[in-house]
Formats: sequence, C-alpha cells, structure tokens
Amino acid sequence: MHDALWLAYIATFIKQWGLTSATGFMWALVPEVIAYGELKSGKRNAAIINAIMGLFFKIGFTIGGAIPLWLLAVYGFSETGAQQSASAIDGIIMTAVWIPIALAIISMIIIQVYPISDKNVNDINRQLDEIRV
Repeated sequence: MHDALWLAYIATFIKQWGLTSATGFMWALVPEVIAYGELKSGKRNAAIINAIMGLFFKIGFTIGGAIPLWLLAVYGFSETGAQQSASAIDGIIMTAVWIPIALAIISMIIIQVYPISDKNVNDINRQLDEIRV
C-alpha cells in the first residue's frame, strides 16, 4: 500500500486542480445569469444572485463533506484500525473514486445542456446596452 502513496498524491493533486477549475467556472457563470435575469426582468439582482450562489456553495461543501463520512461508516470503516476490512476498502474506493466520477459525468451533462452560450451572452449584453442607452 505504501508503494502507491505517490499515486495518491498525484490523484489528490489532479482532484484539487479539477475542483479549483470547477469552482472558478461556476463563479464565471454568475455574470451571465445576472445579465440574463436583468434582460428578462428589467432588474439587476447581482447581490441576491451572488448571495444565493455563496449559500449553495457552502451547503454543497457541507453535504459533500458529510456524505463520504456517512458512507464510510456504513461500509464499516474504522478510524483507529491500521487494517481495514474488505467492505471498508470498498467504501473508500466508492467515496474516493466512483462517486466523484459519477458526479463529474453528471456535471458534464448538465453543462452541455446549459442554455446560455457565448453567442447568447453577446446578444444579451448587446440588448442590455441598447436598453440602457
């Protein structure tokens, strides 16, 4: 197991790189949503949209931290044991590999059907500029 420690470090680096990229991408979408909302409603609700995004970001991190711990408990993980049961190893693999992969695939599907494209954003901004003049 110790022979693969370097692999765990590399995997953790890649995971964190992906998380940082996804977080930045999420916040990059906020101005698009604000502009779209302004075009549809006539009101620029930047503060409330940012507050809601921050709230759900925190809720997501809370749930995302609790669920793996709960699953590890279900699989029989022992925090004091030097050796883990086969079931606990399965739980570790499930929470560290398969669930993140599944969630990444779901996220990719969702972003593919996201209705606001670069062309839409340019059109929205052009329309807002015309309204503001």
